[in-house]
Amino acid sequence: MAFRGLLRPGQGFRAFCILRRVGTTTANGRPYTEELDQVGRFYGIISRVSPQIKEQWKQAGTPVTHTVLQRGTKPKAKAGDILELAGDGRQFMVTTEPENPGELGHFLIYTVEERMDLWEAKNEKL
Repeated sequence: MAFRGLLRPGQGFRAFCILRRVGTTTANGRPYTEELDQVGRFYGIISRVSPQIKEQWKQAGTPVTHTVLQRGTKPKAKAGDILELAGDGRQFMVTTEPENPGELGHFLIYTVEERMDLWEAKNEKL
């Protein structure tokens, strides 16, 4: 993917994996979700949210730490999915349904919360 711009290394488009929880049932018939299944990949740009936006979302009861701008609209993550930054393994939980600015289908904007507990749980199983 060719991209030209005045950016520092690591600020351009990066690969993200969309991970979705796979639901199964126990021997007793109780549902549980433990496994994460990769349902797609996309290129996007990640940025931290400003303190003002962070406070607005906090007042609404939804903690957010970053926004992810996806190039294109396919594949699309849903609220509750996890976006994993390919390469370094940082994981972000999608807090709301993505926005399609201008409804033109060029980009999707996700508001996400960085989750360290998901990364630690994944490494404990390895």
